[in-house]
Amino acid sequence: MEKKKPIVELELYLIRHGQSQGNVGYDKDELTPQEQHDPVLTEKGVIQAQKAGKHLSNIDFDRVYSSGLLRAVRTATEILNEQSKEKPLYIFPHLAEAGLSAEYETTPDTLHQINPLAILAPEFDSETPLLIPSDSKNEAELFKRAGFVLDHLRENFNNGEKIALVSHAAFLTYIVFSIMGFTSETPAYDINFANTGITRVILYKKGTNSYGDIVFDYINNTEHLGSI
Repeated sequence: MEKKKPIVELELYLIRHGQSQGNVGYDKDELTPQEQHDPVLTEKGVIQAQKAGKHLSNIDFDRVYSSGLLRAVRTATEILNEQSKEKPLYIFPHLAEAGLSAEYETTPDTLHQINPLAILAPEFDSETPLLIPSDSKNEAELFKRAGFVLDHLRENFNNGEKIALVSHAAFLTYIVFSIMGFTSETPAYDINFANTGITRVILYKKGTNSYGDIVFDYINNTEHLGSI
């Protein structure tokens, strides 16, 4: 029997943002809406993002998507800075963190202070908000949103494209679980995604890879961080 040649349809890199001020806390009791919902990277977080960018610099990404939250935008920008040529950053509103309040909004001008080339991904209507809020306790809703992200990618990229998604620990967990076939009815598990932890998933054309149509090459890789 002739052995089929594996055909890669999509090479997906899932990346958590670098350390944010929200991860380490603030030295005050009252926070502004931005500090509460959209903290920026710490100095350490910027260094982590830069190291992730250098680690991934040999990969010519076809697209880099980010949530519209500042910590993800900055991380994605540092990754794009290490690409061989200038590329836009595409905002994928559905990549926002689980539990983001509908009260918090952002604007293109705010994002452009970090990356002038950050734009809403062209496949979305111009009226689409830059952030999609959600209830962190509504797992069915979050699985649905993760499924939307994956369906969107699989419908639009199936010729071996290399796509990076820069998002957040909780929501990345829902994406990974959705890839694995879990649902909101599956017993609870967790993945302790580190800041700038990288997960590489290879999606093959159905039936062409002897090890399965979906292969996790690695999950939450942090070797680029060294001792920091």
